[in-house]
Amino acid sequence: MELTKINGLRPEEYLHPFDAKALNALQNTKGLDTLVKKLYEWGLETWLKQQFLGSSLKLTQSNFPDVYDIFETACDILDFQKRPQLYVMRELYFDCISCGVENTIIVIGTDALEKFTEAELLFVFGREIGHIHCRHILYSEIGQVMPVLMDALSAATMGLGGLLSAGIQLALVEWLQCAQYTSDRAGILACQDVTVACTALIKAAGLPMKYDATLVLDDFRTQATEFQSVNKNMFLKFSKYATQNKGWEIARANQFFQWTESGEYRNILERKTAYAPPTPGAVNFCSNCGAKLAPGGMFCTNCGGKVGG
Repeated sequence: MELTKINGLRPEEYLHPFDAKALNALQNTKGLDTLVKKLYEWGLETWLKQQFLGSSLKLTQSNFPDVYDIFETACDILDFQKRPQLYVMRELYFDCISCGVENTIIVIGTDALEKFTEAELLFVFGREIGHIHCRHILYSEIGQVMPVLMDALSAATMGLGGLLSAGIQLALVEWLQCAQYTSDRAGILACQDVTVACTALIKAAGLPMKYDATLVLDDFRTQATEFQSVNKNMFLKFSKYATQNKGWEIARANQFFQWTESGEYRNILERKTAYAPPTPGAVNFCSNCGAKLAPGGMFCTNCGGKVGG
């Protein structure tokens, strides 16, 4: 199958509306501004990178050329110029994760490299490129440490007091899920095959390896089509644990089926996507780092700086 390079791809073209709405709600949650700055004062990003780099193997063109070529292909298709460093780690299983707002690294699990096909790896790498492209990294990093931080705060405030309110927890958990919807779209744009995206999610959802993912494809599609998201009120009760399991494979498949069938996916491949003009007088770029700002956001998702501050 010949893949189409999408020249000049912009995040706005594939940004899921749930992602945009949830991000706006998160950014406007009271106390988040202080929480972000506090965590980065403590060196959150440095600590996370050390956790990954201290127990993972760097993948390069020289030591893993086949894998690196797939990664390069995903970057080329999505017209993503800045190449993150790539690592593999045993503990991530089928997962893949990005870390570092400025100098981003991508860490993929050993199981993913061993059990995903080349096309499925294209989907996985495309997803992570989508996360970076859409500037998800800042809040994703907070989501990675939130369960640990909540446990620590049960014994000591660490100077945060009541910042980790139920409102922040709920807003973060909801955004983390919605951000997956956006990154799945980037993954599909990279592999350009919805069936490949499905088989990757089927494996990640727990399919025993002795079974062929294509054999359960129809059942998976039916399950995904019938899926109804859990009531938002339940997120509040389980928000402490929800950040520990961000798979949501069925919910995600439900969303990308709707997207591909709507024609929007095909419009991007054929460059027919329309852009909404910016609101007159709106702040569009961060005065501190130059990153594009989400409409209505209180601070920059790239550097954490206050809008207009």
